[in-house]
Amino acid sequence: MSPSPLADPAVRVVQVSELGSRSLAADDDSIDLSELWRALKRRRKLVALTAGMVVALAALITGYQRLFRPVYEGGFQLLISDPISDDNKGPAAGAEALNNTMFAELARNTTSSDIPTLIELLKSPSMLAPIARRFGTTSSKLADRISIASGGSRQEKAEGVLTVELTGRDPQEDKRLLENLSSTYLQSALNQRQQRLADGIRFLNQQAPALEARTAELQSELATFRQRHSLLEPITEGGELKTQISSLEEQLANLQAERGRLQSVRQGIEAGTLTARSFEEAIGTGPSTSGAGNTNQGLSVTGTNQILLQELTKVEQQLAETRSRFSPSSSMVRGLTARRNALLPLLRSNQLEAVDAALSLNANRLATAQRQLALLGGRFQQQPGLIKQYEALQQKLEIAQENLAGFIKTRENFQLEIAQRTVPWKLIAPPEINPNPVKPSVPRNLALGVVLGVVAGAGAGLLRDRLDHVFHSPMEVKDDLGQPLLGHIPHVAFFKGVREDKRFLLQELDASVMPGTGAASLSGYQRFFYQEALRNLYTSLRFLNSDRPLRSVALTSSLPAEGKSLTNVLLAKTIAEMGQRVLLVDADLRKPQMHHRLGVNNLTGLSNLLTEDHLDWRQVVQPVLGYEGWSVLTAGRRPPDPTRLLSSARMHQLVNDLASSGEFDLILYDTPPVLGLADAALVAEQIDGLMLLVSLGRVDRGLPNEAIARIRSAGAQLLGVVTNSITEDSNTNTAYGYGTQSKYGYGYGYGYGYGYGYGGYDTRSAYAYYADTDAETEKQASAPAPTQTLGNQTTQLRRRFLHWLDT
Repeated sequence: MSPSPLADPAVRVVQVSELGSRSLAADDDSIDLSELWRALKRRRKLVALTAGMVVALAALITGYQRLFRPVYEGGFQLLISDPISDDNKGPAAGAEALNNTMFAELARNTTSSDIPTLIELLKSPSMLAPIARRFGTTSSKLADRISIASGGSRQEKAEGVLTVELTGRDPQEDKRLLENLSSTYLQSALNQRQQRLADGIRFLNQQAPALEARTAELQSELATFRQRHSLLEPITEGGELKTQISSLEEQLANLQAERGRLQSVRQGIEAGTLTARSFEEAIGTGPSTSGAGNTNQGLSVTGTNQILLQELTKVEQQLAETRSRFSPSSSMVRGLTARRNALLPLLRSNQLEAVDAALSLNANRLATAQRQLALLGGRFQQQPGLIKQYEALQQKLEIAQENLAGFIKTRENFQLEIAQRTVPWKLIAPPEINPNPVKPSVPRNLALGVVLGVVAGAGAGLLRDRLDHVFHSPMEVKDDLGQPLLGHIPHVAFFKGVREDKRFLLQELDASVMPGTGAASLSGYQRFFYQEALRNLYTSLRFLNSDRPLRSVALTSSLPAEGKSLTNVLLAKTIAEMGQRVLLVDADLRKPQMHHRLGVNNLTGLSNLLTEDHLDWRQVVQPVLGYEGWSVLTAGRRPPDPTRLLSSARMHQLVNDLASSGEFDLILYDTPPVLGLADAALVAEQIDGLMLLVSLGRVDRGLPNEAIARIRSAGAQLLGVVTNSITEDSNTNTAYGYGTQSKYGYGYGYGYGYGYGYGGYDTRSAYAYYADTDAETEKQASAPAPTQTLGNQTTQLRRRFLHWLDT
């Protein structure tokens, strides 16, 4: 590879910043998913192959393990709690049942079911060591094979059921192991139960004296309290006191009411307002003697008083009748009046004595009732404190008695359970081994293989695309760039090293045609191969613009050493051989190549025409010897500033003069690469169009896109792209009808204006088909081909395989 023109100190390099959306996207650190998808599509064969290999490997491993190393699973279920026992009846069992349960839990030292701890115990070495020794393994390995979980097969919340599962490779031995496990667990549960019951009995026996002593002590305190306060039931006796107090209060109120009435009667007697009849009525209207005491016994009418009252009443009645018949001055009225007046003082004196006696008796009764009420009130005030003390002692005694009763019942139950020796756990599902292997799981492993295959395939495809980020076929170039594909230049080994060795290419081509010259041979098949490719390229150029034929076209590339100059020479030679007049202009003023390739001098050329006004282009253009109609304009002396010359008005005028001279059917310009230099863009502004050469297997995929963006930013017309195989293609010699990858078909692509390109047509098949005759002739004339070695065959197979993956 030739050194870059940037290394030449005599060359001024104009740095050009690439424009367009792709350069902006390059500064973005985000992941472009569309680019990843395109990369996976490009490497779809590698992705599919890798995924298929991973899935196949997963299937092989699964099949091998399924046939030769299957894993079986079995298990059994244990019922560790009784779902219908009295212990599960809830809080409605009563205080006695609560005490019994409390003492039983304290005695057994089990107040709750700790399932995780129980599972750890069942998988502990102390539990599994005897079984492991019998089966010739270790307790740790056996524990790894055992899985224990709470919950049944139908109800996951059934915490009273333990499911024990075992995995292994020998179904018969695993079943025996499960049977040993189940019997060991049941026996361990029984032993643990008996041990806890025995410990509970000892605990209860130790607590019995203290409970009995406490009960006796409380009974003695209650008896002493009753004796000290002369009480049996303080609450009942307090109620009786309250009833007596209420009765005395009612009696006291009646006595006070009677005293007031007697006082009112006495006042009436003293005032003389109380007659004999009203006195009798006052005596008769007192409260009833029945009920709350005989309150009227203090005021009574004696026999004498009764006679007086009756006499007085009779006299008053006679007086009233006499007054109604006689006048007040009559003797009868005056006699009866005198008789009444004589009876009244005597009766008043007797009445006052009777009322005073009743008042004295009432006062005595009232004082007695008040004293009794005060005594009962004092006793009643003491009752709340006595009741409180009594209830506290009674409650303590009841608790102690209930504890003692529950304690005695629990001890009897423990003794009964020890005598019964019933197993606390129950085997509800016997040990069974599933006859079908559970590992490896075919659906799971295949699904996992598919997932891993897709991931591995995508990773391999992206890694391959990252490490080999180049184009491998013309179709990839066309699909990725979205530009018309004008042609494809196949790889010809004869042209290898032309640029590096600065070989006289045209002389070698002519010498290879002439027999007996001793030059490097170029087979007829190879010659036909590249000639037909270049003829198709020229045909594409002719039909790109049907309104106005193209007169001046430039061929450029993204990077140096992509075969641009060689393609220009071969294209110009092919056009000249087709009878067309063609001019090849070397516009690469930095590192010209055309004079070496064509064997002409470079004393005067394009740079001289642009700097010397007296020169005419006809004086500088040189004919190519042996090819009629083929002329060349070399680069000339290397200028200090090629960019200034190519952008000058002199250059524009020269391009127009060459195109309008009518002496050439097509003018080809060989320019430097687009990226990094402005020369190609400056030349493209002044000609009819520009072709971009993309080398397969060499240039990075992103560079042609940047080159296209640079060409468009310069305002030049991009005619399309041309692909070039700079490395040997394993399918180059595939003949039509005989190769495994022969293709035949036409594809069209439109660029600027009307035209067509090579969309899906693989020209190698047609070349090989039409070149069969020449190839067979050469094979017959040539010596037998040497036998290929194993290394060569391996290299060829590897190359074909990589090409198949990348295309």
